[in-house]
Amino acid sequence: MNGLLVTLFLLSSLSGCAAVRNDHFTTTPVPIELGSSLAADAIKQLQTLYPPARTKFNIGQSVPKTDSFGTSLVFQMREKGYAVQTLDSSQPAEALDGISTLYTVDKPASSLFAGLYRVQLTVGKTILTRAYTAGNDTAIPAGAWAKME
Repeated sequence: MNGLLVTLFLLSSLSGCAAVRNDHFTTTPVPIELGSSLAADAIKQLQTLYPPARTKFNIGQSVPKTDSFGTSLVFQMREKGYAVQTLDSSQPAEALDGISTLYTVDKPASSLFAGLYRVQLTVGKTILTRAYTAGNDTAIPAGAWAKME
């Protein structure tokens, strides 16, 4: 009986080690003004962690012209003094000498949370996440930045 209880306890504690999946979020295009506002706030957070003019970021995903957040992020990062290299399939990954950077802007699939967006930046091994509400195509923070290393 004690062995069964110990086994059940160990099995129940393993669920805390399972990887968390984000199936409840869907990738979403955002209006140009909102994408620019989200990017500006993300860059403010990057400035607190990575000094401009001394940091080089390598955006490890394609940034299509239709991606308002991605294009605003790259443009504003360069404007603030960061060196930014975007994905170039003709250049080998070993040739890149900056911090690997990825981003996601999404929103919950449920209509209960209409107007809620999440920005997630993966900078090296650090993940920065913040939730926003959208008002008049302006990003309004819905909480503080979360940082996971």
